[in-house]
Amino acid sequence: MPICIAAFYIHGNFPIFLSLLAILSISVYNPIVIRTFLLALSFFLAVSLGVQAEPKLTVAEKDWLASSGEIVFVGQTSYPPFEFIHPRRGEYSGMAIELIRWMATEYGFDPVFKPMPFAAAQKAVLDGSADALTGIFRSPEREQRFSFTTEVFSIPASIFVKSERTDILDPSDLDGKLVAVQRGDYAIEFLKTSGIDVKFLYTDDFASALQAVAFGDADALIGDEQIVFYHIYNGRLTEAIKKTGTPLYVGSDCMAAIKGNDLLVSILDKGLARARANGTLSRIYEKWLGVSYAKSAVKTSIWTLPFFIVLGVAILLAIVATAWTIQLNHLVKLKTAELSALNGELKKSNQSLTAANAQLVRDMEERSRLEEERRHLEARMVKAQSYESMAIMAGGIAHDFSNLLTAIIGGIDVALLSIDADSDAFAYLRDSLSVARQAGDLARRMLDFSGRTVFSNEALDLNELVSESAKVLQAMAPHKVPIRYLLSDQTVIIRGDPVQLRQVLANLVSNAAEASSGRNVPVTVRVAIENLQEQDILAIRSGAELAAGRYAVLETSDEGTGIAPDVQDRIFDPFYTTKKTGRGLGLAALAGIVKAHAGGVAVRSEPGKGTTVSVYLPLHDASFDEQWFARETGEASVHFQGTVLLIDGDGSILKTTTRILSSMGLSVCAVSDCHQAIDEMVQGACSPDLAIVDVDMTDQDGLATISQLKTIRPNLSIIVSTGYEDDATNARVRNGDFAGILPKPYGRHDLIKAILSANPHLSET
Repeated sequence: MPICIAAFYIHGNFPIFLSLLAILSISVYNPIVIRTFLLALSFFLAVSLGVQAEPKLTVAEKDWLASSGEIVFVGQTSYPPFEFIHPRRGEYSGMAIELIRWMATEYGFDPVFKPMPFAAAQKAVLDGSADALTGIFRSPEREQRFSFTTEVFSIPASIFVKSERTDILDPSDLDGKLVAVQRGDYAIEFLKTSGIDVKFLYTDDFASALQAVAFGDADALIGDEQIVFYHIYNGRLTEAIKKTGTPLYVGSDCMAAIKGNDLLVSILDKGLARARANGTLSRIYEKWLGVSYAKSAVKTSIWTLPFFIVLGVAILLAIVATAWTIQLNHLVKLKTAELSALNGELKKSNQSLTAANAQLVRDMEERSRLEEERRHLEARMVKAQSYESMAIMAGGIAHDFSNLLTAIIGGIDVALLSIDADSDAFAYLRDSLSVARQAGDLARRMLDFSGRTVFSNEALDLNELVSESAKVLQAMAPHKVPIRYLLSDQTVIIRGDPVQLRQVLANLVSNAAEASSGRNVPVTVRVAIENLQEQDILAIRSGAELAAGRYAVLETSDEGTGIAPDVQDRIFDPFYTTKKTGRGLGLAALAGIVKAHAGGVAVRSEPGKGTTVSVYLPLHDASFDEQWFARETGEASVHFQGTVLLIDGDGSILKTTTRILSSMGLSVCAVSDCHQAIDEMVQGACSPDLAIVDVDMTDQDGLATISQLKTIRPNLSIIVSTGYEDDATNARVRNGDFAGILPKPYGRHDLIKAILSANPHLSET
């Protein structure tokens, strides 16, 4: 008997539980009451508990689940609180998702969730790429394409407008208006069948539709209330948006499969029935919305009549045995207090256990994440050490190679001065000189890899640089995409490193050609001089800060896939790439080169219409450069006067460079030892007007030697000769400590440019 009464307590029917407990207390002292009580108890137990047989799966349904293994559900990406991607945790969550996961645990199938826009989700079920929709309103038109479960949730839909609007109160006011709706939403069917003439603004979700109304892109939104209210509060639009009138309709939200898939619908219906019977659906509803599920209220109301019957019997028996009731009432209160205290302790223990379990899960996830980060860092360190070793080796080889090439190029330059320009030998030597300079470019690329590049800063015609690179660009273009060139009618002179600027051009053309592959549309390369306006500066995505003014422009345009706006701000980040085989370093290196040239990169793109990337570089006044560039074809006539102190640890370079300088009319103090150079300066044996110092000499500090030379003669012009780029060296050039840098390998032409730049007063021509 106590067990039967406890069943009422566990089942949640506390009024009947207390009434029967009182009757039991009386019956302990009265045999007649015991028989009456047992009869009444049997009746009410059968009526109230009404043990319902849980729905069982048929053999066919079990076989279907066993053969399927998993059920693919598609639902909306942003339909809170029913189904949505959680903004902080990034997981697919919601009332419908939690219900399906519970059903999967009960029936032993593996649910696979694929969130997507609502219209795409319906299409996925119809074309067979998914098994069921997590939620969709039932309608006669949709019943022709889908099979529906019983109703899972009841969702009202209303009209939402901007707060200041008073012209839209009911559906008839929507006539002729622009209404924002979610693609595939029932509101479209409702308005069409209601005969209201509206224009639709289709969006992927209610959040986008709500933004359209808030920004005045649409007159109204017809949306499901819980979802729209969520986005209103989440987007802080409570002052901007209001709901008008009563709900247009109350949607019956169901799960659905393609028409004819009755086995799956039957399985889902039985899962729903079980969730309703054991209170799972009520708990989910209360968790997410904080109120009882509507059907729970209906279920509770059926206890009203049994309660009053039991209460009447209790009162009748209480009249018969008032004395026993009074005597045992105190005992009932004591036991009730004990049960309440025990229940409170159990709740606290359960809360503590839940919190501890959640903390344990977080600790395990954090430990796993840290372990994964450690493995990645170790792998990157190993790779970085490998690259560093290769870079050191490449830098050493490039340095030695540059020294050898300097002697070779210098020797050929001197030989050319003593040979008739019309002779075959002269042509042969000129070809050899060209090949040697190409070898010098190879050495510089090796230095690029080692991270010790020598930055050359020379005057360049951007038109010529692009024209000279045309064949190489066409050969490297993916899928043989054609390239069209629009060069400037003007001479576009800039200062910079030609090797690095060719790399910039190659990166721009390669990316544009890859985006245009498969469309048979040429990539356009344009060179121009433009006035950069204040509004144009807003398009600059990377590089140095530019002011308004005239700039040289190197630009590529394509009609490819375009770049999404949220991606445009990240394309210059190192290691960020949208390519499957990319490393994410091409555009990052491009941005670094452009910034080193005091320029900026602007990106203008629209998805599906193509991309234009513009590199803005400062223009250079070529008036001075033209004076000696004009002498390039007649360098033999260049003549200087004065004395040059030449310090280099390589004997072949020292010998060859001395010959070149002497051929130009200069007196040369050539030494291979820094201490000897200082001694000759102090003793007056050498009184130079210009010094060329190798700062890469083994066991000798070239920079310290330069400081001592400056101390002896503060106004001495010093050119640094080096095969490496060094931050300290570059900084001292910018600060005016050195007159310039002479990168190895160099020849007669390079020496002339360096001398004219460092001390033009030495020139007689």
